[in-house]
Amino acid sequence: MRGWGAAAVFFLSFGLYLWTMPPTLAPYRDAGEMSSSSATLGVSHPPSYPVYIVLGRLFSSLGLGTHAYRLNLLSALAGAGALAVLWLVLLRLGPFPAASACLLLATNPTFWGVCLVQEMYTLTLLFAMVMLWMSQELAERFRLRLWLAACLCFGLFLGNRTDLLLWAPGLLALGRPGWRRLPLAAGFGLLGLAIYLYLPFRSSAGPWLDWNHPSTLYNFVGSLTRRGYGGTLDLLSKSYAPGSMFLPNLKVYAGHLWAAFGPLGLALTLLGLWRAWGERRRFWAYSLLYVLSGPVFLYLANMPPNPHALAIVEPHYLLSDVVLALWAAEGVSALPTPAVAALALAIQPWFFGRWAQMDRRWNLLAYDYVHNVMRSAPRGSLVIAKKDVQIFSLWHYHRVENLRPDVRVVGQGIAHSPWYQNSAARWEKSGGIPLNPGPLQELKDFQEFLSRNAEPAFATTDVDLPPGLPLGPPRGLLAGLSTSTALSALPWEFIVRRGDYRYDERPDFFTSDLVDAYALSRQRLGAALLDKGADAEASFHLLAGWAMKRLLPDAPAYLAFLAYRSNDLSAAAARYDEAAALYDGLIALTERYHSLPELKQGVRSSAMDVLVNQGVALEKAGRRDDAEAAYRRAMAVNPRAAKPHYNLAVLYWNRDWRKATDELRAALAIEPGYADALKYLPKAEAALKASGHR
Repeated sequence: MRGWGAAAVFFLSFGLYLWTMPPTLAPYRDAGEMSSSSATLGVSHPPSYPVYIVLGRLFSSLGLGTHAYRLNLLSALAGAGALAVLWLVLLRLGPFPAASACLLLATNPTFWGVCLVQEMYTLTLLFAMVMLWMSQELAERFRLRLWLAACLCFGLFLGNRTDLLLWAPGLLALGRPGWRRLPLAAGFGLLGLAIYLYLPFRSSAGPWLDWNHPSTLYNFVGSLTRRGYGGTLDLLSKSYAPGSMFLPNLKVYAGHLWAAFGPLGLALTLLGLWRAWGERRRFWAYSLLYVLSGPVFLYLANMPPNPHALAIVEPHYLLSDVVLALWAAEGVSALPTPAVAALALAIQPWFFGRWAQMDRRWNLLAYDYVHNVMRSAPRGSLVIAKKDVQIFSLWHYHRVENLRPDVRVVGQGIAHSPWYQNSAARWEKSGGIPLNPGPLQELKDFQEFLSRNAEPAFATTDVDLPPGLPLGPPRGLLAGLSTSTALSALPWEFIVRRGDYRYDERPDFFTSDLVDAYALSRQRLGAALLDKGADAEASFHLLAGWAMKRLLPDAPAYLAFLAYRSNDLSAAAARYDEAAALYDGLIALTERYHSLPELKQGVRSSAMDVLVNQGVALEKAGRRDDAEAAYRRAMAVNPRAAKPHYNLAVLYWNRDWRKATDELRAALAIEPGYADALKYLPKAEAALKASGHR
C-alpha cells in the first residue's frame, strides 16, 4: 500500500502539472536567471543556489525540448515527489487522511504555481518532506546511520534554499536525536554544506554569470550571508521599521489561506489542531515548524503589501502550508467518514475556478515579450532593462537560445556592481570592443554610458530614467536614448501578442507586469505622435494602451490634451475627470500598499497636474465655479504644490483682489521662488490697496 499509494500520488500530480505547464520560459521572478545560470553553470544571486544550478545542468542533458522546458519538468517532478513523500509521512493516519493532505497541497495555487516555473521552490519542498520523513523515523526508533544521513542531507539541502533553516528547531523537536554523537553529526552537516564550495571554484573559472564573484573569501562569505546583495526583499524590507508590516502581511496571509485551503480545508485544519493536542510532542514540533516558517518569517520579511512584494513573498508561505496540510490530515482522521472528506477536498478547488487560474499551457508572454523587444531593437544596439522578469527573460533567450547575438543586453539594477562590469567586459563584446556599463542611476551616469558605448541605446519600460535625459521616439517596446532616431509606429506591425493582454485579467503579478510594458509602450508612442501633430494616430495608440490597462491615468490625460488642443473643451474636461478619478484610485492604492513617501508624493504630484489642467479647460470654457472646484481639489490632493494657488489667483484676477492676493501669497509660501507669483503679487497688492482694502 505504501509504495503503490506514493506512486499513484506522484504520477497523478505530475500528470496534472505536466498538462498545465507553459511550453517555454515562465514569466516568473528569477526563472530566466535560474535558466541562464544552470545552462552556463554560472553563479546566481546570493546565496547562489548551487544544488539547483547543478541539478538543473544535469537535467538539461535529458535532450527533451528546450532547456527552459527541461527545468519546468524538474520543478514538476520535484513537486510531485514532495507530495509522494508527504503521503508516506501521513500514511500512519490512514490512506484517506494522507490523500486529503496531498490534495490540499497539490491544488494549492501557490504550490501548483511553483511546479510550473523554472525555480528552486519545489526542490525545497521535496527536501523538506524528506527531512520530515527522516525526523519521523528517528522519533519512532533512533538509528545512528539515519541520524547522520539526516545531518548530511540537511546540510546539502541548504544548498538549494537556506530558508529550510526555519524548520530546523521543529525537526529536532520531532526527531529528538538529543546530543548523540554531536561532533560526528556536525561533521556530516558540514560535509553536506560543502556543496557551497561550488561558488568559489566555479567563480574562479570566469563563468558568464558570476554574481558577486565569490572566488575570494570575502565575497564568498558575502554571498552566503547575502551581504551587500541589495535584492528586492532586502531593500524593501529595510525601508520600513522592523515589524511595522507584520499586521498588514498577516491580513494578506489570511487571504492566501482562504484561497489555498478553502473553507473545508481550514475547518479540517482546526479540527486537526484539536485532535493533535492529544499527542503533545508531535503537536509542539509541528507548531514550531509552522510558527517559524509562517508568522516569524512574515515578521522578518517585513514587506509592504503591494502586488510586487506579495508575489515575491508568496512562495515562502509554502513551508507553513505544509504544516497546515499535516494538521488537516489529522482532522480528516478524526471524522467517521474520511473518504467523504477526501472526495469533498478533491471537488472543492474546481468551485474556486482553480483550473482556469492555473492552466498555463498557452502562457507565452515571456517568449513573446523578449522576441518583441528584440524586434524593436535595431541591429547592433544596446538594450537596457531593470526588473527581474524583464532582464532575466532577456538573459535566457539572448544567452541560452542565442537570440539576436548582435544586440547587447544591460541590467540597470546591477550595472554599478564590479562583478557585473567585469563580466560584461569579458562576455559582452561588439566588434571586439567590450561593453562598459558603469552605474545607471543619475543623469550623468546615463550621459557617461552613452559616451562610452557607441551603439544606439534603448530602454525597456521598466527602466528608471532620470529627469532631464533626452529621449528619442519610442520604437515598439523600447524608448530610444538618442533623439536622432526617426519616429515610426512601424515596429507595432510586427509585435506579436498571444493570449489575454488585459492587465486586470492576468492571474499573477509577473504576467500583468509584462502586459503593463505593452500598455506603457502604446502610451509613449501616442504621446510622441501627439507632439508631432498626428492626432488620429496618437488617439489610436493611447486608446489601445488604455484598453490593456484601465489604471493608466496618463492615457486619458493625453487624450484630454488632444481634445483641448482641438478646442473641444467639454470633451477635454471630461477626459481630465476620468484621469483624475484613476489617480484617486492610485492614491488609495499607495495608502493600502503602505508605499514609501516619495512614491506617494509622486502620484499626488501627477494627480495635481491633471486637476490643474482640468481647471484650465473649465476656466477657458467659462465654467468658473467648476474650475475653482478643480483647483481646490488639486490643492487637497497635493498641499505642497504652489501651482493650484497661482491658478486660483488668476481665476480671481480683476474679480476678487483679496482672494487673488491671498492665493499668490500662499503660492510663494510654498515655493518662494515661483517667478510668476513674484511678478504678479505686487500688482495684486496694489490693486487691492486701490480698491480700498488692505
